[in-house]
Amino acid sequence: MTVFSNSLKAALLISAAAMTAPAQPALAEAKLQFPPQETFRVAFPAIDLGARQSRGQDAVNRLGPHLPDVAQWYGRSAEALRKELLSDTRMRVDQGGRLLFVEDLAEPVRDMKLTGLGNQSIRDGALASLDQTFYLHSRPGANRTIYLDFDGASIAGTAWNSNGNTITAAPFDLDGNPAAFSAAELERVQYIWQRVAEDYAPFDVDVTTAQPTQDRLTRSDANDQVFGTTVVITRRTGVYSCSCGGIAYVGVFNASGGSRPPDYYKPAFVFFDMLGSGNEKAVAEAVSHEAGHNMGLHHDGTTGDAYYAGQGNDPVTGWAPIMGVGYYRPLVQFSKGEYAGANNKEDDFAISQSFGLPLRLDDYGSSTAAATPFVHSIAAGRVSGSMDGVIETASDADVFAIAAGTGTLTASVQPANRSPDLDVALSLLDSTGKVVATSNPQGALNAPLSFTVTQQGTYYLAVKGTGEGAATATGYSNYGSVGNFRLSANYAAPTGMPPVAVISATPTSGPSPLAVTLDGRPSTDDGRVAFWYWDFGDGSRDVTGALSSTSHVYRVAGSYVARLTVVDDTGLSASTTRVINATIPGPQANVQSILISTKTNTKNYAWAVAAVTVVDQTGHPLRSAKVAANWNGITSKTQLATTNSSGRVTLTSPKTLASGCFNIYIDAVTIPAYPFNGASLRSAQVCR
Repeated sequence: MTVFSNSLKAALLISAAAMTAPAQPALAEAKLQFPPQETFRVAFPAIDLGARQSRGQDAVNRLGPHLPDVAQWYGRSAEALRKELLSDTRMRVDQGGRLLFVEDLAEPVRDMKLTGLGNQSIRDGALASLDQTFYLHSRPGANRTIYLDFDGASIAGTAWNSNGNTITAAPFDLDGNPAAFSAAELERVQYIWQRVAEDYAPFDVDVTTAQPTQDRLTRSDANDQVFGTTVVITRRTGVYSCSCGGIAYVGVFNASGGSRPPDYYKPAFVFFDMLGSGNEKAVAEAVSHEAGHNMGLHHDGTTGDAYYAGQGNDPVTGWAPIMGVGYYRPLVQFSKGEYAGANNKEDDFAISQSFGLPLRLDDYGSSTAAATPFVHSIAAGRVSGSMDGVIETASDADVFAIAAGTGTLTASVQPANRSPDLDVALSLLDSTGKVVATSNPQGALNAPLSFTVTQQGTYYLAVKGTGEGAATATGYSNYGSVGNFRLSANYAAPTGMPPVAVISATPTSGPSPLAVTLDGRPSTDDGRVAFWYWDFGDGSRDVTGALSSTSHVYRVAGSYVARLTVVDDTGLSASTTRVINATIPGPQANVQSILISTKTNTKNYAWAVAAVTVVDQTGHPLRSAKVAANWNGITSKTQLATTNSSGRVTLTSPKTLASGCFNIYIDAVTIPAYPFNGASLRSAQVCR
């Protein structure tokens, strides 16, 4: 697939700098037994059905004897696939036997007024600066990517292209001016991103509006662990003729080639002109749904309707599945078909993992024995603070330790502000692990709690996902209650002297990627500082408690608050922060990768080939850069070559009969206005 960003709108944007007592059974470290990694499938059956697309009985007939093989590839029985094709009119089979969905709508989705939402990042709903709209990342540094492409694209060489045509997808546009993004459009893009990022929060994936380099999306082979997919948000015109809200192939997220290029069945498309003319909720639900198809997910329906629109009419907890119709219910979650009459009981989380989308690792300890110290400050004898986290699975509990004095303790947990997936429950445990207070209000997704502490000591706040009512009636289980949360607490300070947290950082600013050394050793206590807990401010943490100093690389430009929490030998704690500013680097040429391999001929001569990729400070390929390199080791040679339009140049060593290693070193990269970043990758080695 070739996707080129439409710069008509993007070019107008300003480029800127875009967290010990015995554990109780309820808080044990048990986890759902998801597959630990993706399922590697055999090659897709080589078939030709003779029609570009077919559906229903026609598709069943055309598949004929191939039906069992195709069904097996998708992890279904032949009978299950046959029934699905006959009942779901939105399912298609292409000429090669691949499954896709065309989300036909009887009528366009109506525009919906969203109430109770002000200018609210993902947890608090706040807007980023509008000039950062196309630099948003939910999990920077993740090996998987879901790219939300709002600014238009030119697409060629994919299954969507017929007769060798090029698809020109228009930018997201609300005001009839496709050449520029208005403030309202930029806000809408950010809110849609917030909703989609929340849906995919339990997964180790970066949902981003920043155009990735192609190697972040394309999977070169089955060993390549950095890949992703794109969802293009556009109009139908010039893309696909249908009365539909979106189109996507099934189970192609981890495709690594074969008879077709790796990206042949991508991207997915969402057609905002059929979705309330770009309605925030409708577009976001469609994006998460179509991306779900790429992850191998099928429609959630009933015996009478292939698209389930959900259940319950509560304005907060009315529920629908992401892979059904989520437009008209406030709480939309991944599902495993627990509702009455469900025709699809597949485990969405397990299926997604099998197609290469891993779950996040647990961010906090799930028992009192592994509790994380609560980050706080003390003023006028009261302790207050807040911490952010993610519930990754239905069995996850994030547990936080506090040292509270006597008096009133209040705490609350809020899920993501905009379109939360998490219905949360909060428990307070005493130092023995006994639950002394709980909060799980009906008809609400948040959990406020109040308790009178009569004995000073260590307590624990435990956050879990929960359900409401019966999943077979108007409620839902805790299966899909996963996602972001913010825990806040206020309580009386205990008597005694807490430690004094001190943090130093070197450097505190510089161009990204910025390597920073953080030192907490100057922290003091009237007894002994026993533990150091680090929150780097970019979604990553060290919670071992063992590192009094550490280092961290801030890979994406932005302003980050690095926090150190120290705990003394009596359980009292204190926190302090340092602001780290990773700036967008000025124009520079970087060696992004050096892929080196050996070749031999029939006379046993060997030589090395190095593919060097040069990019600018934003990761975009640099064309016409002169790369000066030298070979050493078992051969010697100096080379000068120029990069192509993909920013790549191929360098070849002399041939040799000797055994040993070929070494290549990049001396310089020269291109006008782009000074060479000598700290980028410089060398590589391969041995025979």
